[in-house]
Amino acid sequence: MNHTASVAGANAKFHFPLYGWLLLLLVAQLPVTLYFYSQWQHLQQQHRQLTQQLQQQTHYQQQQMSQVGQRLGQLQAELGQLSNLGQRLRADYGLAGELPLPGVSPSVFSVPITRFSALHQTLTQVSQQTQEYGMSFAALESLLLNLHINQLTEINGHPVPGHSRMNSGFGKRVDPFTRQARWHRGLDFSGQLDEPIAATAAGVVSLAKYHPDFGNMVEINHGQGFTTRYAHLNSQQVSVGERVDKGQEIARMGRTGRATGVHLHYEVLKGNRQLDPARFLPH
Repeated sequence: MNHTASVAGANAKFHFPLYGWLLLLLVAQLPVTLYFYSQWQHLQQQHRQLTQQLQQQTHYQQQQMSQVGQRLGQLQAELGQLSNLGQRLRADYGLAGELPLPGVSPSVFSVPITRFSALHQTLTQVSQQTQEYGMSFAALESLLLNLHINQLTEINGHPVPGHSRMNSGFGKRVDPFTRQARWHRGLDFSGQLDEPIAATAAGVVSLAKYHPDFGNMVEINHGQGFTTRYAHLNSQQVSVGERVDKGQEIARMGRTGRATGVHLHYEVLKGNRQLDPARFLPH
C-alpha cells in the first residue's frame, strides 16, 4: 500500500496540465505573431501612403485636364475669330476665289477630354488646324502685299497738312542768294514756324540729320526706288529706321540751313533723279 501511494505521488508530481501546454505554445509563438503583426501594420501603412499618393496624383491630373480643357476652349474661340477675320478679309478684298480658308471643325472640340489618348488626339487636330490657318494667312498676307503695295507706298499726299501756299515750283528759277539762274529740284511751301510736316506716303526713315544747305532734313524710303525729302525743318519727330505711315507727322516747319524764310523744301526722287513733286500732290 505504501508502494502504490508512492507511485501515484510520483505520477502526480510529473503531470503538466493542458492549459500549461497551451500557454507554453502561445509564448513560443508570440515572437512570430508579433513579427507578422508588425509586417501587417507596415503593409497597411504602405497601402495608406500609396492610396494617398494615388489620390493626390489623380487630383493633380484632373486639375491639369481641366486647365487643358480651358485652353482648348480658348483655342476654339481664337480659331473662330481667325475664321471670321479671314472671311471678312476675303470679302473686303474679293479674294474668295484666290484664297480658300479652312473652316473651324466643331467636332475637334466635341470630344470629352477624360483620357490622355483623347487629349493627344484633340491637340493633334488643333495643331493641324492652326498650321492650316498659319499657311492660309501667310498666303493672304502675301496676296494683300502684292495687291496693295503700290497703294501703301504711292506718293500722293501733301507734305503740309494745312496745304500752305506754294511759293516756288520745280525747275529753273533765280537763286535768291546768288541772283543767278539755278535749277530748283523741289517745291517750296511757305508757312508758320513749327507748322506740322507729314509723310506723303508710308515708308522707312532713311535719313534724319543736319545739312549745310538743307538744314534739318528728313528722307523717307518708300521702296521701288522712291524717296521723299523734307528740308529746312525746325525740328525732326522721327529717327533713322523708323517706319512711318502716310499722313504721319514727321517734323515741324522751320528756316534752318540755306533759307530766306520759314518754309518747307519738298523733293521726290526716283533713284538719284529728282522728279517734279507736283505730279504726286493730291488733286
